[in-house]
Amino acid sequence: MKQKQIREIQGVVAPGTAIQTLNCKVKSLVSHNLYKVRMVEIGPPGTVPVEFGAEFEAIDLSDDFSNPAGDVPIGSIVVVSRVAGTYVFHKP
Repeated sequence: MKQKQIREIQGVVAPGTAIQTLNCKVKSLVSHNLYKVRMVEIGPPGTVPVEFGAEFEAIDLSDDFSNPAGDVPIGSIVVVSRVAGTYVFHKP
């Protein structure tokens, strides 16, 4: 039987605040681990995610910086957070 891999994400915030996350689609590779992404709205199962807003840059924290090509497939859906003024994500 194949086991499902579970990832845990934690964040420390002040009381009454929250960590904002955005569902985004990877649009292109800028360089190394920097990608252009665009927000998407995910609907009911079986529907295509709807893109909206302008493209912006986000850094993939799981990419090996020494790999100049990047390895997140274009079109992937990722969850992006804003940390210290920078948009970041970790590929699934």
